[in-house]
Amino acid sequence: MASHHKLSTAAIVALVVLICVTAICLFASVLQGDVTYTQSSTASEPSANASGTEQDSSQDAPLDATASPSSAQDHTASDDARAKEFAVDPTRTDSESVTPEQPTVYLTFDDGPSENTESVLAILDRYGIQATFFVTGINPDYLPMIATCHERGHTIGLHTYSHDYATVYASRDAYWSDLNAIGEAVRTQIGYVPCFIRFPGGSSNTISADYTQGIMSELSTEVRDAGYQYFDWDASCGDGAVHTADELLAATQADTSYGYQSIVFLMHDGAGKETTVEALPSIIEYFQSQGYSFAAIDRHTPPAHHGIGN
Repeated sequence: MASHHKLSTAAIVALVVLICVTAICLFASVLQGDVTYTQSSTASEPSANASGTEQDSSQDAPLDATASPSSAQDHTASDDARAKEFAVDPTRTDSESVTPEQPTVYLTFDDGPSENTESVLAILDRYGIQATFFVTGINPDYLPMIATCHERGHTIGLHTYSHDYATVYASRDAYWSDLNAIGEAVRTQIGYVPCFIRFPGGSSNTISADYTQGIMSELSTEVRDAGYQYFDWDASCGDGAVHTADELLAATQADTSYGYQSIVFLMHDGAGKETTVEALPSIIEYFQSQGYSFAAIDRHTPPAHHGIGN
């Protein structure tokens, strides 16, 4: 009996020791979890600068929350490069244009953004093409589409805010006021004022003479002196008037039959241009069949200046 009593006592002691060890391990695990949680929480909180003011680290995050770290950095670097290269700069007044080595079409869309702009973007995405949008403020509800175009890699140009000939060409000051208005609207969307512009009606328009004689001769010089580059066009699909998609394709083929090495091509994505959207895939495929590649306008694009008409 004594022996049995001793075994019971040993078993009890062993059991107590086991319970104590288990409790200590459990307590250490909980303590370590608290430390980890505290460190994780601290890392996600806003940091403070030297003055003690909180800085929200989310301000540095890319707009695309699904982007990987490398692609987010590339996106930011690309944006910085475009802002530096494309922003209006009064010190860059000389032409920097270079004829492309291979036949190139620069698709340009005027008078948007509108309800048609997203459809145009979807088609460009489908074909992997970059284009240029000369924007207005005609449809202010669609101004955020300017940022969308920019984020997808397209070039943004200025086409005046109102695109109203009587307003824009009432005087030189009136033109600059309207151009500055769309410039500020674009700055709000993409962070800078681009140097690329297109005059309503092009530099060769004569309707401006109804409002101010000689204004195009003056403005064509003034905008370049201010650091802007103005672009007319080499060819058009003819969608400034109402046409069917088949007619727009036929006009494209007729207007580009000269074998240009560089074609600044005029189209419209404004309200009411549904047939342009319908014709766009066929127009792209036509140029592809002729051996053309596509590019967005940059500082090296030949500007296709017309003869001044007023």
